Amino acid sequence: MTDGKIITFNKSPELKHTSGVKTNATEGEPFENCWEYFNHPSGNFRSGIWDCSAGAWYHEHPQTEFCYIVEGAVKIQEKDGPLHEYKAGDSFVVPMGTPVTWIVDDYCKKLFVGAKKLDD
Repeated sequence: MTDGKIITFNKSPELKHTSGVKTNATEGEPFENCWEYFNHPSGNFRSGIWDCSAGAWYHEHPQTEFCYIVEGAVKIQEKDGPLHEYKAGDSFVVPMGTPVTWIVDDYCKKLFVGAKKLDD
């Protein structure tokens, strides 16, 4: 939590940094980093920066997530649905529980805001 102070990504202290090879990769060996800058005490709302190297993985989103691509590009294949392509400057929302395959051909960096349940 921030004690009522404004958080600036890359300037405020990060709460947590995780990194490693994605364990559920379906293609390649994507390596990801996640810098979390905000996490509400309820665990229902968080935000930060994420990046990843080339690869693909299946994912069912555990939260509704707003994403803004800062650098690189990503493709997101909906299960039994369309393929979406996003590049730097694009933004999108993935609803909680949506089954998708993330595909990074080279590199992707995004800002994210995730929410699970907002009424607590």
